[in-house]
Amino acid sequence: MDINQFGGIVTVPSLLIIASNSAVIAVLTMKILKKKSASLYFILNLAVADMLVGFTCFGTAVIVLSRQNFVTTRTLCMLRISLITSPSAASVLTMVSVAFDRFLAIKVPLRYCQLMTDKMVALIIAGLWSLALVIGFLPEIIPQLKPTKYNNICKLFSVVNPNYVIVVFCACFIPASLIFVYFYSVILKIAYSHTRQIRTSEQVSSASSLATSPRCHIRDVKAVRTIGILVGCFMVAWAPFFIASTVQACCIKCQLYIIIEDYLWLLGLSNSLMNPLIYSYWQKDVRVNVCQMCCCAKFRISKVLSFICQKEAGDVQNPDTKRTDEGQLRGPCTTIGNVG
Repeated sequence: MDINQFGGIVTVPSLLIIASNSAVIAVLTMKILKKKSASLYFILNLAVADMLVGFTCFGTAVIVLSRQNFVTTRTLCMLRISLITSPSAASVLTMVSVAFDRFLAIKVPLRYCQLMTDKMVALIIAGLWSLALVIGFLPEIIPQLKPTKYNNICKLFSVVNPNYVIVVFCACFIPASLIFVYFYSVILKIAYSHTRQIRTSEQVSSASSLATSPRCHIRDVKAVRTIGILVGCFMVAWAPFFIASTVQACCIKCQLYIIIEDYLWLLGLSNSLMNPLIYSYWQKDVRVNVCQMCCCAKFRISKVLSFICQKEAGDVQNPDTKRTDEGQLRGPCTTIGNVG
């Protein structure tokens, strides 16, 4: 792939990743300030990790477009690759934490609040970020995972050995997939059992006595569906990269480097764009708040542009009109954070 094409292709999704995750972070922060929840903390951490992926990818695109080449020192190249790999690993590990959180909430609902305290959530987040940094800088920790020669061209396999991808595949991707399958199989089994009990109870009990239980289980099923879609997108995005890298490591004569570095790697990074879009779509309160933020921003921008155009045209608003416009400007923005 041409250097300019690579820089342009990376720039667009990087900006989309930053913008989408920033909106989700803003909404989740407002929700956490109103009501603390372990699930919201984990989702917020997921959005932060994905946004960091966007920032590192955007920095790479800026470097490529400014220098018009990939030439750099080995140390800087290793740092660049590690800073992209670490947030990606943190995003994957956070999805495991989200699945574990939902598993506890449905498996042991009466003890959930006792188990998922603020201290426990902080320890889990700190632990997963520490592990993510170890995964990202593993070639520096284990020199055998680095190639013997460096050709001054900063690409993935210029500073890491294909065996490194196999290590990450076996130590991160496969365990995460197995954990997902286990958690969701148990959760779906419990949800299906609850649904059958509710339907049976509705036939013999009044609707008023069951007013709260169905809604609770409906929320759990929706949460499971959201996380399941997140996991599915993760596997679709990253599985081709890990499979092709494993084939490359096992088959020395195969020349899959260009496909892996220019296409499959970008497909994996696109998972950081899928996460906020999927979560915002399936979570009604987050979706509504994000839409309100976008409408508010659009309204303010249109007002500013309208004011500039009127000022350039020499039109002066009277005080009453100005106060009316200011009231209209505040109007659609005052409800943000009050939904859900």
